[in-house]
Amino acid sequence: MIMPGIYGFKKDISTNESQTLIEKMSVALDWEDRFLRQFESGQGWGLGRNSLGILNQNHQPLWDKNKNVGLVFEGELYDTTPLKNLLNQHNFECETDEEILLGLYLLEGDSFSIKLNGAFSAAFFDNRNNTIIVMNDRLGLHPVYYANFGSNFLFASGVRGILVDQTTPRRVNRVAIQEFLTFDHLLHQNTLLEDVNLLPQGSILKYQNGKLTLKRYFHFQFLDIYPFCEPPSYQERFLLEIKKAVQRQIGGSQAKGIMLSGGLDSRFLLAVLADILGPSNLHTFTWSIPGSDDARYAKEAAGVVGTPHHFFELKPDWLLKQGEKAVKLTDGMGNLVNLHAIANLADETQIAQIIYKGFMGDAMFGFGLRPRFWADYDRETEIHEHLQAYRDYRVLTFDIPEHAGLFTESFLRDVGDGLVEDYKQGVRSAGVRQMATQRLFFDLTQRVPRMTINGVLVARDRAIIRLPFTDNDLVEFSMTVPPYLAFERKLMIDSFIRAYPRLARIPTPRDHLPLTHCAREVMIRNGQFIKWHLRKAGFGWLAGPEHRPYKDYQTWFRTALREWVEQTLLSSISLERGYFKPESIRQVVKDHMGGKNNAVKIGALMAIELWHKYYID
Repeated sequence: MIMPGIYGFKKDISTNESQTLIEKMSVALDWEDRFLRQFESGQGWGLGRNSLGILNQNHQPLWDKNKNVGLVFEGELYDTTPLKNLLNQHNFECETDEEILLGLYLLEGDSFSIKLNGAFSAAFFDNRNNTIIVMNDRLGLHPVYYANFGSNFLFASGVRGILVDQTTPRRVNRVAIQEFLTFDHLLHQNTLLEDVNLLPQGSILKYQNGKLTLKRYFHFQFLDIYPFCEPPSYQERFLLEIKKAVQRQIGGSQAKGIMLSGGLDSRFLLAVLADILGPSNLHTFTWSIPGSDDARYAKEAAGVVGTPHHFFELKPDWLLKQGEKAVKLTDGMGNLVNLHAIANLADETQIAQIIYKGFMGDAMFGFGLRPRFWADYDRETEIHEHLQAYRDYRVLTFDIPEHAGLFTESFLRDVGDGLVEDYKQGVRSAGVRQMATQRLFFDLTQRVPRMTINGVLVARDRAIIRLPFTDNDLVEFSMTVPPYLAFERKLMIDSFIRAYPRLARIPTPRDHLPLTHCAREVMIRNGQFIKWHLRKAGFGWLAGPEHRPYKDYQTWFRTALREWVEQTLLSSISLERGYFKPESIRQVVKDHMGGKNNAVKIGALMAIELWHKYYID
């Protein structure tokens, strides 16, 4: 299994045992020769990093000149000139990201974190006080997991890196399973194991003298009261911030590409990147079923800008070849129907090893907002309305009323109200009364780091993935935008129309209409009107399909993947785990094979079962 990241431990074991453990942790994240694996250990401690070897090529752990403090680092820092200037004033010579981090730690201890703009994870071993410190970026874009039991402390960029330690408890977290099968992601810091947790966003973890302390250095601070400001001013600010964000992330001499769908987020980045880099210096990658709406609109957008465009077919059997890798990369916490970014990655990285994604643009600028949020409710009704918003756009995998039929009675007794309480806490932690703002907060603190990130994790298998929408300044600006400008993505769409009118005339897969009013919109609407009448009159075959999706797991699970699905979910081991009523799983599979669309449910169930097969059985 391969995965760039960091790992380490503190345990009461010998020097030889420490060396063996750190080697096993490294292999658990990476056993392919193409990865760079670097680690060190001593009596009772170990520190390591696996890397693609594209960026940050200093040997790690990186030590200060007295070998008092060692650092492992994975990821990138942006806008580092002010930090270098600060360190140079104190006689620290720093050029690379890891040298900057080490210098800041030696100068300021762990108080420097808020100054960092980037996507990274890092760990220090401080010999002076026998302490391990683990930290991440504000959004947790490079996940780190940790376990602390007895006098043992382990951390790794994948849960599997911790599980090589045979003393780590393997108690399955049933609340986490219920959350995953409801929301398509886990909540808070849960993993599928009770004794392993995710490091929270923007956090510093310190393990010293057998004691673990955790502090947050960054909190999302949304406004509750908004100042008066006209929409054009917000547009100007948004365009300024997105251009600055992209500019900060164009470093490196390696070839660059962008994962280009037919949607708004990647199209926006395409336009800005092409302006900064020049169209000939940017490759565009689209993967889908041939002829999909995404493939057609992405190709047209690339043609308007003038970038070299590359199409890769998303094949029905890709999961048979890479499903195991995808499950392991996401530690069983990613639905299989959402992990296809890895399917053609080997071919893409033959062209470009630095790849941009439109990750998080939708979440921070209003995708999840619904009209029902503009009302006042009592506290309990408010939670019900939030859940109902999920139902509005059908993103609950197994809705809560289905749980009694899915899970065993003993399972439901064990989990109690854990799921509902976790959800309430996730919403109410926003600290504001506006329901729309609560939803934006929830998406950025729950859905993005626990679900959307999975598409990034699998892509990091072979590429440096850059995410301009996660830039510090752009995120902070998004928290000042009034909800009415985020609703239906108004601010982002209006800003795009203003800056890139030609690209705005290309339709998007959402409604097959251009983003701006134009003659093409009139033509398309007339065509849609004619097709509606044809379908109503029984001539649907003549009208053609309403949508041409980029993926079709609904069909693939019935055809190319059917045997794999049935052998996995209907095996005696799977049916007898005690989580689910066997007849309910059989019915889910039977209904799907009979024509009902249970693809998302099957993708989630498969992820959980395969994870058990690889790590628990």
